[in-house]
Amino acid sequence: MSTDTTSRSLTDRLKRIREQHRRRTLSDRLNEIGKTMEETLLKRELAEAFFEETVEIDNEAKTAVAEMRDLLSEEAYDTVEARIDDVETKVGRVETSVDNRIQELRISRNETVSAMQRLNNRVERVNDTQLEALGLLLDEWQWKEQVYLGDDEDLDRLKENARTYGHEMQDAFSALKEELFGHYPSKIRDLIYRMIDDERLSYNDLTDEQRRLLAESDLGEYIELRLS
Repeated sequence: MSTDTTSRSLTDRLKRIREQHRRRTLSDRLNEIGKTMEETLLKRELAEAFFEETVEIDNEAKTAVAEMRDLLSEEAYDTVEARIDDVETKVGRVETSVDNRIQELRISRNETVSAMQRLNNRVERVNDTQLEALGLLLDEWQWKEQVYLGDDEDLDRLKENARTYGHEMQDAFSALKEELFGHYPSKIRDLIYRMIDDERLSYNDLTDEQRRLLAESDLGEYIELRLS
């Protein structure tokens, strides 16, 4: 084998090694971006089921990740390298937006659960351990082990797991709320819900019967009316 042939062979081999390293580096980075996007979608599904509120998401980032995977499979490494920073930024913005919205919902729900705990300490109507567990769940937000149940589940199945877990959490919250407040007359139950959610009531907005029922209830100091 001539020196030129040997040199070309070595050059080709080094080129292949560089391309393999390049692909592996881009693939690893894209996998991390894709994982962030996936977890963001799952958190959104869970939160919408649990809090029964809309969590907006920009689907452009999800589309961009899919396009990048296609480009990588086509070995369009230059294009992937040119776009990957922008895609990572888009996904990061979506993650931050979703996390911020979920944080707002968690704080609001946790404040309600804390108010329920304070009321329950007075009336001793429900199992306080269950309320504490729900509050802990909202504080720590450990959700992955409840959603990633298998090694080979696709995104649609993971979304279903997230929705199922979210509905279970909502059902537990609703059951505790009903157990705590269900015995109050229907004419003041919504008012009590609103007070527990830190909404102040106007005295003039209440009927005579509502005022009487509230006064006769065991809520005591938990009734805060704004006189007008």
